[in-house]
Amino acid sequence: MEILHRLLGPRQLPPTRDGYQAPPGALAAGWRCDDPDCGGSGYFPDPRPGIPRRCGECGSGTYPVHAWPWWHGERGAELDALLSGAERENDVYLALLVRFHLLEWTFEDHLMKGHRRDALVTLEDTDARLRVAMRENPYFTEGSHRFGLVLGALRSGGPDIALRVLEPWVALAHEQGPGYGRDLESDNASRTDYRCLVSSCLEWLGDGRTGSHPRRSTVVAWALDTARLPHVRNWLTADHDTGLTRLDPGWQSGR
Repeated sequence: MEILHRLLGPRQLPPTRDGYQAPPGALAAGWRCDDPDCGGSGYFPDPRPGIPRRCGECGSGTYPVHAWPWWHGERGAELDALLSGAERENDVYLALLVRFHLLEWTFEDHLMKGHRRDALVTLEDTDARLRVAMRENPYFTEGSHRFGLVLGALRSGGPDIALRVLEPWVALAHEQGPGYGRDLESDNASRTDYRCLVSSCLEWLGDGRTGSHPRRSTVVAWALDTARLPHVRNWLTADHDTGLTRLDPGWQSGR
């Protein structure tokens, strides 16, 4: 009976390298080789209920890259393992980055569970910690973490929660002036911060739920006004230009 149950019941993916065990019925978006020296991996056109048992390159075992929403649990286990390793090696900078990624993860975890109040408390805490990190280390890149919060909010909370991330971020970037108070030409961290801010606005505007949102015009203005700043426009990417041109074909000239 146990054998029949295994054969006929929901398939269960193997655990990840960091020990995450998805529940029966979870799907995989891809796989990775268990040998860190091999690097073999692959992604499927559609999520599947299983993965290759052996790596096609070296023959080692494989572990899954989970489809959403099981990827969330996989990511949590990965971050816990990274933090333990950083603390064990006394890698202060890596530990700082991982703790911020864990705050992003916790924010979205609350949203996934419908705990909006807890999510907003985590968001407030994360914002305060990011501001401290920026003051203490002028080369700290906060934009990637705020971008992660926006993506998590859109994925698991909705456009209104994402605005709770975006609005104070826009105010912070514009109040601080060029490069959050620094020179973008010589400071990649500041360039990354601004690129992430414009990307976050474009992600929000590209969400299917924001087409008739009452604050859509506000976010359009945030994206264009930020991109047009003289200290920002020269550091944006081709993807930014494509997205901004959809909003305003003459965005670079301010027409």
